[in-house]
Amino acid sequence: MRYKRYQYVTCYYCGRLTRLDKAVILYVSPKLVSPDIPESQKPLAVLTAPRKIHVCPACARFRGITKRVVREKGPELLKKLGIEI
Repeated sequence: MRYKRYQYVTCYYCGRLTRLDKAVILYVSPKLVSPDIPESQKPLAVLTAPRKIHVCPACARFRGITKRVVREKGPELLKKLGIEI
């Protein structure tokens, strides 16, 4: 039998090392405009590249994230978790 070498990633929430094939992958665009800036001074658009975060199965279960839910309810789920798009 051949030895398999897995690739590991760090969980965004708890920092635990998790195998890449078990981790849930989310693409998040950070919100750079702070809420205390007056409406007249806010920029029209802030363009940022989406950031890829990995979530371990334990944190995903705790927060109600599954791969199927991420596909179906992407933006709604991220707002529920407190991540602004």
